[in-house]
Amino acid sequence: MLIGALAAPARAEEPTPATKSPPAAAMTEEARAHYDRGLELYGEKSYARAIRELDAGYALDPRREFLFAEAQAHRLNGDCKSAVPLYKKFLESEPDDVQVNAAHIALARCAEQMANAPTAPTAARPATSPSLATTSTTSAPPRPWYQDVAGGVLLGAGVAALALGTTFTVAALSARDAASQSSTMYPDYASHWATARGRSQIAFGAFAAGAALTGSAIYRYVHVRRAQASAPASHKLDAWAAPAPTAATASSGFVAGVGGRF
Repeated sequence: MLIGALAAPARAEEPTPATKSPPAAAMTEEARAHYDRGLELYGEKSYARAIRELDAGYALDPRREFLFAEAQAHRLNGDCKSAVPLYKKFLESEPDDVQVNAAHIALARCAEQMANAPTAPTAARPATSPSLATTSTTSAPPRPWYQDVAGGVLLGAGVAALALGTTFTVAALSARDAASQSSTMYPDYASHWATARGRSQIAFGAFAAGAALTGSAIYRYVHVRRAQASAPASHKLDAWAAPAPTAATASSGFVAGVGGRF
């Protein structure tokens, strides 16, 4: 459904000539064949093959349609690390407001997916004998809760969604003012109100997404902080052994010890 947003421009009034970009050239036939085949495979949920087709098409004709479609395929294939750079590159191509909103929603879903991803277990370190050598183990200090990556991604996406909602709210109010003050004929009045209604709906969706993402970020930060508070204190353990003469026989022996900070 989000890919369909690429072909559906926002129902808002036309941009002024100063901000309107020149029409893009038609996609080459070979690139179009890769794009259509990629979307077909995407619809069949064959995401890995769709990614290959879209990547091949982008190499022939680097258009933003390929970026969004390939990012979607990566995300639905469970690879948000590859999808996020493509979404960001798509946003840098200055798409329209509806497409921007679709990309931010997809980024928010990636943030949630990355936050809920299971952590890979760490391999156990081989044991060493403390009786014949000096060993030292120190637990690394945990990262501060406010530097949590998943929380930062959620918070950033939430702030972006709230900013988008604010922008569309202001735009909707502007269209309402135009309807009540500038329109002298009913068709103009109805057009301005339709524009205001569409912008209000986008603003409402953005605010809802922003509130959910910001709340998730806060929950994540609180969870990480509580987990760090209940974790065992960092410690350092040292063990050593060294030769030493014995008093009774004047022969060499060993002295050993264990110490540390807990």
